[in-house]
Amino acid sequence: MSLVIALAAGREAVIGADRRAIAFLGSCQKLEEELYSGMIENDQVLVDRARELGATLQISDGREKVWRRGDLLVGEVTEVSARLSRRRRIYLAPGASLQVDITSGEDACTVGAGAKGAGGEARVRAWDGVGCIVFGNRFTQKLAYEEVGRADGRVNEALIKAILEKAGKRTASVSREHIVLHSNAQKADPKASLLRALEEDCKESGWRLCALQ
Repeated sequence: MSLVIALAAGREAVIGADRRAIAFLGSCQKLEEELYSGMIENDQVLVDRARELGATLQISDGREKVWRRGDLLVGEVTEVSARLSRRRRIYLAPGASLQVDITSGEDACTVGAGAKGAGGEARVRAWDGVGCIVFGNRFTQKLAYEEVGRADGRVNEALIKAILEKAGKRTASVSREHIVLHSNAQKADPKASLLRALEEDCKESGWRLCALQ
């Protein structure tokens, strides 16, 4: 889990994310703890520390964590193990956002026969109106919310870019590259548009939609 920042304002929606993906080949809880708490500030320190602890990992900066779905914006962070895949996803439009937890793998709910994909469960986590939402590890969330506080809550595209740039210089858990997307497409009923997008994704991926509110 790294850093995704989403803003649903009255007339626009903005979402940004880094592009880092780190795969641990085997368990190394100590290294993960140090990485996600902000103790490892750059890639060289990460590589050296992994060697010290005898950990093997793969690092890439090609993960697409934010994308457009028609006029809507979507962002996602993931946690993957041999048995289970967990995703936290946000659907975003001017004036509204929808947070969803998606679990697939051996421990997830199964779907009906004939469904596409590997199956799993999509559970609605929260509906939100205008506001800023941050997905990330403890360190990146703290950093992002501190920057939002310094701006007195006045979040915009420039601030999101600045936060992503600062995080990339402060922790190896995020990349120095980032992507920021913007939309000002107004929806007559943004909540209905977000729900429809989620339902379509569930159908395409074979996820069971739970906790609909």
